[in-house]
Amino acid sequence: MASTSTSFLNGYSSRKEVLGLLSFPDMLDPNAMFCRFYSYVQGSWGTFDLQFQCKSLTVRIDEKNGYRGWCVLGKNGEIADIAGGNPPRISQISGAGLNVMRPYGYVEAIKQIDGELYVCGYGRQVYKLVDEQWLSISDEILTRERAIGFFDIDGKDERHIYAVGWKGEIYQYDGEDWHKDDSPTTAHLASVRVLGQNEVWICGDKGVVLHGHFNQWTQLGSDAFTGNWYSIESFNGKIYLAGNDVLACIEDGEIKRVEPGLGKPLTMHRLHAQDGMLWVIGRAHILTYDGVTWKEIHHPDNA
Repeated sequence: MASTSTSFLNGYSSRKEVLGLLSFPDMLDPNAMFCRFYSYVQGSWGTFDLQFQCKSLTVRIDEKNGYRGWCVLGKNGEIADIAGGNPPRISQISGAGLNVMRPYGYVEAIKQIDGELYVCGYGRQVYKLVDEQWLSISDEILTRERAIGFFDIDGKDERHIYAVGWKGEIYQYDGEDWHKDDSPTTAHLASVRVLGQNEVWICGDKGVVLHGHFNQWTQLGSDAFTGNWYSIESFNGKIYLAGNDVLACIEDGEIKRVEPGLGKPLTMHRLHAQDGMLWVIGRAHILTYDGVTWKEIHHPDNA
């Protein structure tokens, strides 16, 4: 009997006890154009199969048209809108990905910032959804130079957006122009969390953690944490980090390992906090933390 096990890629919680999950079946060729989306709602699982490789997801809310659903990003700029039990609605970001003339590269992350949707990727691509059209807002900094681009984007509003990525690049967007930061590192930066105009957290390779704002950064580090951080999140007044199957938090300016205490080795690389719950997503595990108790959410394919 063929294995049904699956590797979890990314997750996003829209509200308490609800999770959207991107996965890839372990039995498939790693190059297969496929992704399996799962929804978890108070203990019940639903699923849709997508015919492209997924990178990131969020929730799309359109108050004008009364629409609320999941929004999944594919690496070649595919967008899947998933709502209710209806088949996914698939669209395409024009110019994104490798399936175009003179490509800039894959896209990496989709984020909802102050009610608007943004996508970032290689070549310093940044797109914004405006009136159902994905518009490039980074033409001034676009490049086809290889090994340049953004892995993540976040902000408080359209005038305070940060994008981070290859070789320590940090850019800040003020709603009109992009400004290159004098980054204190050349390590690849994987994740950014903007908590306020002057409070930004960034993490990346080689244990790098940055705190501050444009051109004013404090670098945190520890000899005990030299692996790659893939995700950073704020929960209950603390900053949490995940990467290389390590979970940590920052207390009194120090990085300290967090042990969920579930009695077994755990995989951990993605974080998302929502409605008093911290979600930790790993290749084979899903954990929740309410500030007191750690729990594992068991997926039927990985039982």
